[in-house]
Amino acid sequence: IFVHGFLLMDGEKMSKSLGNVLDPFAVIERFGSDALRFYLLRDVQFGQDGSVSTAAFEQRYESELANDLGNLASRTIAMVHRYRDGLVPRVALDAHLGADFRGLGEQLSQLLDRAELTQGLELIWERVRRLNRYVEEQTPWVLAKDDQKAAELDRVLASLIAGLRVLALLLH
Repeated sequence: IFVHGFLLMDGEKMSKSLGNVLDPFAVIERFGSDALRFYLLRDVQFGQDGSVSTAAFEQRYESELANDLGNLASRTIAMVHRYRDGLVPRVALDAHLGADFRGLGEQLSQLLDRAELTQGLELIWERVRRLNRYVEEQTPWVLAKDDQKAAELDRVLASLIAGLRVLALLLH
């Protein structure tokens, strides 16, 4: 049996009588239940007591879900549409990037088996940050300007889509 800890607001256990609560229904209505689950698992080590706040939720949502993951997905998909008419190239993926993802499923499975959910999300988020760095390193917008680098652009775009697919499945 795994039991979560207490959620604290301003250093105290949340209580309706004290009025120091993070209203989950308001958060879910505005951002969705997945975003709330993500925040709680990211900010509060599972099984431990942890502080939460509306400001911390909004900051985590904005920085990680919207910026890190959302912008990565949005710009990757936009580049596939812009440079390859929406078709993901069927080419060999970047082996160096693939090495960064190798064994991820097994590592994550081991963490989840031990109810180390926060660490599992960090493992995934390391790959989100890696894909963002990959975009900056490979500069697909520069590759797209040179017809001689079409194969390289195909490899980069296909590798980004493959990485996003893995992340989406693991986050689900």
